[in-house]
Amino acid sequence: MRVLIDVSHPALAHVFGHLIPAFHAKGHETFVVARDKDVTLSLLDSYGIAHRVLAPAARTQPGRLRELLVREARLLAQGRRFRPDLITGTSVHAARAGFLLRCRSAVLNDDDALAVPLFRWLAYPLASAIVTPTALAHERWGHRHLLYPSYHALFYLHPNRFRPDSAIRRDLGIAAAQPYAIVRLSALEAHHDRGVKGVSQAFLRALVDGVGRRMRVFVSSEKPLAPDFEPLRIALRPERIHHALAGATFFLGDSQTMTAEAAVLGTPAFRINDFVGRISYLRELEEYELAFGFRPSEEKAALETLERVLALPDRAAVFAARRRKLLSEKIDPVPWFVDQMEKLVAPSI
Repeated sequence: MRVLIDVSHPALAHVFGHLIPAFHAKGHETFVVARDKDVTLSLLDSYGIAHRVLAPAARTQPGRLRELLVREARLLAQGRRFRPDLITGTSVHAARAGFLLRCRSAVLNDDDALAVPLFRWLAYPLASAIVTPTALAHERWGHRHLLYPSYHALFYLHPNRFRPDSAIRRDLGIAAAQPYAIVRLSALEAHHDRGVKGVSQAFLRALVDGVGRRMRVFVSSEKPLAPDFEPLRIALRPERIHHALAGATFFLGDSQTMTAEAAVLGTPAFRINDFVGRISYLRELEEYELAFGFRPSEEKAALETLERVLALPDRAAVFAARRRKLLSEKIDPVPWFVDQMEKLVAPSI
């Protein structure tokens, strides 16, 4: 099987960083195209995955439209050279390219279609398979809907393949027993983020002035920080961030992806943004009490809940037990995905 993979987001670099070796172990051939978004290319390099960038990433709406058209044309051209049996990724191009190239396509998504309507309109209609967590079973995409009882984050953070590295504290420059927290501030510049609010500078100040007196606070930010927050910026290679998340006392941010990553690692994960209540897999993680979601108008409640969690005398044991429950009810999605893609392609080769 020849698999053309479109990596358009840093999280997908992690997902396919583990799927590609699994494909190769089954004798399949892969080719990766990538979008130069945030740290995607650096992460692919860290996994040793060769890749081709189809077009420069754009930031304005007209620029994104041009990028979309250029990427699709070049993906088609690459497909004609590679002759794939399958095109996959969280890709708006995979289904149309697959239709024109007469091959199968599988679109991965863990966001509700209502939260990312443009992606759904562009990616789903011609897809051979729509691959989502069971948290999205209610969307009912018919026979094409391949559901797995797990999360995107467990493609790369399942204990079958991820072990936290205690040397991360040396990388962070902190002592073995020193508690620390990680704050993530997203750029919120994607098409579906228009008008969306996240963690405010005032809330970050309250957090640093309060919790920051008891532990070290590291900030990972896609946008400029106020001068007095700049010394808090985390200095860490992108591929090391999950080790830092695993050892943190808590995570707080406006990133959906990092909230899920912290939660599946058993780190209390607090999210503040306008998507709260609209993302099914995150609501499910909140039901496991590994994640906590608040709208920007609920910052006071977020701080109060954070303080209650920090006050738990057996917090580490409580969250470890919650994580064990989650893992007992979820699968390792890597072998499942490879098996499903082989079944999807088998009739056509």
